[in-house]
Amino acid sequence: MLKKYSRNGEEVDKKFTVSNAITLFRFLLLPFIIYFLVKKERFVAFIIMLIALFSDVIDGYIARKFSQESELGKLLDPLCDKISLAIILLTLLLINSVPIWAVIIIALRDILILAGSYVLFRQKRTVYKSNIFGKVTGFLFGLMILAFTLNHQKIGMIALYISIPFMLGAFITYCQRFILAIRQTN
Repeated sequence: MLKKYSRNGEEVDKKFTVSNAITLFRFLLLPFIIYFLVKKERFVAFIIMLIALFSDVIDGYIARKFSQESELGKLLDPLCDKISLAIILLTLLLINSVPIWAVIIIALRDILILAGSYVLFRQKRTVYKSNIFGKVTGFLFGLMILAFTLNHQKIGMIALYISIPFMLGAFITYCQRFILAIRQTN
């Protein structure tokens, strides 16, 4: 974790890092993605999504490689991912590119994970990293959204169906972490 030291030698978490700036940049791309989806300029939206996905990989790499992991980044990055996913899915739903049941399942999962993360952060001041199930699910969601954006329904549905067991695995793991952490605080 990137630290800076105050005059009295106490560690202080550095909030502004290059990786956090990249995460904010990714969030700023969201209105452009939505605009081009609504205007039916799917390829432009696809290119911007690729830039956003690439920047997500880059910000994580920079944070780890250059010791820029921060508490703000641990909150900001998954929050940006979840907000972006929800808004893009809703937009794809409104333009009839993704089934409503998929949006409901993904949204409920993310709402429950965010609620549990919020409770844990309030009680323990801790943010848990994504596990392997979460990372695979995120990759498959990215593939699914890119496919639906380009109107490749079959590829999008295949990615969606493949993501379901990983989504469940990630959710179960998050629930186990949540229960264990709550028991430890009591």
